[in-house]
Amino acid sequence: MEDYNFWQDFFDTYQSLSDPTKALWLIVPPAFVLGLIALVMRHRVAVRDAETGMRGDLVYTIHRDGDDKLCVYRHGPASDREPALLLLDQPNGGDAKHGSALTPG
Repeated sequence: MEDYNFWQDFFDTYQSLSDPTKALWLIVPPAFVLGLIALVMRHRVAVRDAETGMRGDLVYTIHRDGDDKLCVYRHGPASDREPALLLLDQPNGGDAKHGSALTPG
């Protein structure tokens, strides 16, 4: 066992592989490393963006009161046609009051 050389055995094994397997041996490790680097970089960018806070304006807030009624508060300037507070019925309980204000179209 004293004359055993790991690297010699490794390269002998590599030489005896078929050509497609050799190609995989050459392609997979660098692709894995590059993919891991890309994943870490995207994570760092996402963390940095999350630390800066949310962008944009708060438009609506949905609140559930003690009676399980949903209230939608609109933030910003109010118009005469649209109230600042919309009361909604339960989704399982039938039609919602002012439901068209929440659905597009």
